[in-house]
Amino acid sequence: MTLTRLTSLLLVASIAMLFQSAVFAIEHPKSEAIELETSTKVSKTEPTYPGLSGKDGSPRFDGKKRFSLEPGQSPPVLDIQVGGEISVSDNRVVKNPWSSKSFESKGKVQLVQYVAANRGAARQNKPFNDSLIEKRFTSDELDITIIVNMADTMGFLQGFVVKKVAKNKEMHQTIHFVIDDNGLGLQRWGMKNKSCAIIILDANGKVLFAKDGPLSGLEIEKTIKLIEHQMI
Repeated sequence: MTLTRLTSLLLVASIAMLFQSAVFAIEHPKSEAIELETSTKVSKTEPTYPGLSGKDGSPRFDGKKRFSLEPGQSPPVLDIQVGGEISVSDNRVVKNPWSSKSFESKGKVQLVQYVAANRGAARQNKPFNDSLIEKRFTSDELDITIIVNMADTMGFLQGFVVKKVAKNKEMHQTIHFVIDDNGLGLQRWGMKNKSCAIIILDANGKVLFAKDGPLSGLEIEKTIKLIEHQMI
């Protein structure tokens, strides 16, 4: 077997592990995390990123934008035209333009996860998601949006990732799955690459809590209590 052939087989084996059933589907407590294979370690320092492609006319991003999700304020508007919210109809995967303005009209507490399309990022907040699952909140109590950052995903893998996200959507219809092809969240919200952010919004879309990266045990406990308090 040639080295090229062996490398291809190893890549296929790694891809086969991408995007398992969504841990974010709180109505299915046995489901596992959206996971993607990666060996990248998360840096504790602010990284710099290559410029984005700007296919939707957005400016190129130099990776120096500061985290901009401030408690008591609405998130800066994130309009995703390249990618968008996933829906599945008659076995067809459809991506519709999506805007964070939709947060303003939910009428209930909201959980938003902005996660890079790799396993390492998804696993960062697995303890939080496990705690969330144990609470067994319903979709009437908690609205969930998962935004998948595809900015650093290789082009030939992007189609596969979209298919796996679509499969998750079919399994969990009440969850909003959004594909951010250009990584606009990195620019508009000051997110880190290869990371997973947890954002809690009130019924009017105002930020109650936001952190990009792993939550500590104390932060998990406080965040779950915060969600519960908003349901009273």
